[in-house]
Amino acid sequence: MSLNDFSSRAVWDTDRTLKGHTVRLTGFVTPGRHGAWYVSRLVISCCAADAQVRKVRVHGPAAPPADTWVTVTGTWHPTGKLGTDDASPALDVSTVERVPAPKDPYHDVVVTPDIR
Repeated sequence: MSLNDFSSRAVWDTDRTLKGHTVRLTGFVTPGRHGAWYVSRLVISCCAADAQVRKVRVHGPAAPPADTWVTVTGTWHPTGKLGTDDASPALDVSTVERVPAPKDPYHDVVVTPDIR
């Protein structure tokens, strides 16, 4: 599933269709506060000037070095009230694999079948 799709569903899908499904997300490591970290991607709608970061908080293993490209595998970690701005995308991660940076780092490739 793309990181962008996961982020949207983790916040706005009040039917909880991610619950119980294992997902794999690929992105680069972004450090957070107090040891927290995120797997992140940049999303471009038109050009580099409008790039926005999408990030998913990782619960579980210690963070690899910042800007390292990784594929994380885990399950949705609900946070905040779904369907509101209080929710945020997060994942209970079981594995972290370092991967080479993609040829096109702005293209958020689907790496597992979409969950319906």
